[in-house]
Amino acid sequence: MKTDLSFLTVVADGPDDYVIGNGETFVHVPGVAADVVAALDGTRTAEEVRARVLAERGVDVDVAGFVTGLESAGLLARPERPPNLWDRIRPGHVAWLFSRPADAVLLLLTVCAVAAAVAEPRVLPGFSSIVWSNSLTFTVAFAAGSWLLVLAHELAHIAAARSLGVRAELSLGTRLQFLVVQTRITGIWGVPRSARYRAHLAGMRADWFLVCVSSCVLYAFDSGPVRLVMVICLSQIAWQFLFFMRTDVYYAFANAAGEKNLMADAQAYLRDVLARRPGRRAGTRRGVRAYAWFLVVGRVLGLAFFAAYTVPVTVAVCRRSLEELDAGAPAWQPAATLAVVAAGWLVYLVVLARRLPARLSARRPEAAGVTGRS
Repeated sequence: MKTDLSFLTVVADGPDDYVIGNGETFVHVPGVAADVVAALDGTRTAEEVRARVLAERGVDVDVAGFVTGLESAGLLARPERPPNLWDRIRPGHVAWLFSRPADAVLLLLTVCAVAAAVAEPRVLPGFSSIVWSNSLTFTVAFAAGSWLLVLAHELAHIAAARSLGVRAELSLGTRLQFLVVQTRITGIWGVPRSARYRAHLAGMRADWFLVCVSSCVLYAFDSGPVRLVMVICLSQIAWQFLFFMRTDVYYAFANAAGEKNLMADAQAYLRDVLARRPGRRAGTRRGVRAYAWFLVVGRVLGLAFFAAYTVPVTVAVCRRSLEELDAGAPAWQPAATLAVVAAGWLVYLVVLARRLPARLSARRPEAAGVTGRS
């Protein structure tokens, strides 16, 4: 029986390292396995491919067993997914957003934005100046603006994925205690490694574009809403560098390091360090070791982001609300603002309280010699 695996993608990912997949499920294999997949194009039987690889490579491969392994991994079933809204976007519709002319425009905007900030320091954002209206209006604008700009960030990921012919799916998810909007682009493994950066970094590229435009506008005239856009986009860029979570920078770093399961491998390495198992640590790759220690300091960076962004914005809004109360403004407006802020913090504390027992229970088995994840 002649086996046809021509529908699988085969992408070189490093020295003797290839990624094969069906658009939904991917595995990495050595070069000889990639040769087997390429040879199984529907014109040869498994035994014929076995003989061919033995002659060309000098390696005797159990091709039938290999195909069975691919089937058990779910690779031989073509993914059946209902079409979504983003499938309507063709690569030609959005490829221009990532072309060299687009890069040149972004570079020019960056130069103009930096020049504007140097020539007029008031362009630089400050938490004390972003509350431009009454506290309630600002709070509503901040919440709506944050979600809209997060959506713009994710739409940039979708555009980048579709420009590469990769399927994209938009959903809500979590990163530690943070509620996030996320774009699922599993099929990115099916494109060359160098092209993946486009999809990984497209959201930050969109954020930076808006920051530069905001800087140029603020140089011409002051605007509270524009200043808010700049602050939110800068915070989104900063948040991506908290890559002890699976952020955009995490995926870019993993791609640069050639790691397929970076976080899981780093956590396993840290468990070996804590358990004092030097034998198992010896074979750990450099990228995994470097990222493992960043996981350790990542909690500190997360607290720093919390202290440098979330807390100052909250303080600025509450201060404005109290000032409005002192100035004799209608009491319901600042009261409503304080209620919205309190509700947001309440949700945060509830989520944190629910996660804490799970973290503690996950750590207890380690003391008894059973590994677990925190």
